[in-house]
Amino acid sequence: MTPTPILTIRLLDIALDRDITTRKLLLLGAKDLAKEHKSKFKKMDISPKIFHNTKIQYSGIQLGIYQGSPEWTAIGRSAVKALKLWYSLFRKENEIALQNTQWIKEKYTPEFFSYQKKYKIKTLLISSDLAELLEVKGDKYTVYDRLEKYLYGNIQRFFRHIDYEHNKDVHFLKITIQDAHVLTHSKYVFRNKKKIGYEVTFLCNLRLPQMIRMGQSTALGYGKVFHIQRS
Repeated sequence: MTPTPILTIRLLDIALDRDITTRKLLLLGAKDLAKEHKSKFKKMDISPKIFHNTKIQYSGIQLGIYQGSPEWTAIGRSAVKALKLWYSLFRKENEIALQNTQWIKEKYTPEFFSYQKKYKIKTLLISSDLAELLEVKGDKYTVYDRLEKYLYGNIQRFFRHIDYEHNKDVHFLKITIQDAHVLTHSKYVFRNKKKIGYEVTFLCNLRLPQMIRMGQSTALGYGKVFHIQRS
């Protein structure tokens, strides 16, 4: 398999508060800028809608926050090309404001281990159907079991996004929830809807990218996965 390119661009000169409304406006603004220059995106065979994915699939472009500044992450060739093009267009309009920008590049190939690596997600937003189920059957073992299945499904969607064919007979994907706590407050997403979220610590025998998000509304920066160093 050819490694999947992942690009993160941190706009360190721009302040971005944690109000989700600001992030939504910035994300939709990126989509509008792409639509304004749709001929340039079309020439690269990229849809401007890549900046706001309304389909149930993995979001190739994600907008998060890094130390109070916007952090864009693009996963996959099309997303990386789109983010680079958007940045060049955005920079022309904001050249004075963009003096300090950090670029982080990663080449990712799925790798399975004989052991389980530890990860943590502080804001794993879940689907409405799963939230209703866990509200009715909220015992610890049901929660852990369902969240393991939910993360499994998320990883499978990620695999499809990077065109990786997972052979279960060759590599058995195992996920084990170590700890999970429902968040005190639900989180706003698009259209002023709210989603229930969990803080989860889990083990997995797959090496995940350094920059990856899982769960609902990853385009808005929710679900960032943190690698926990083995003791």
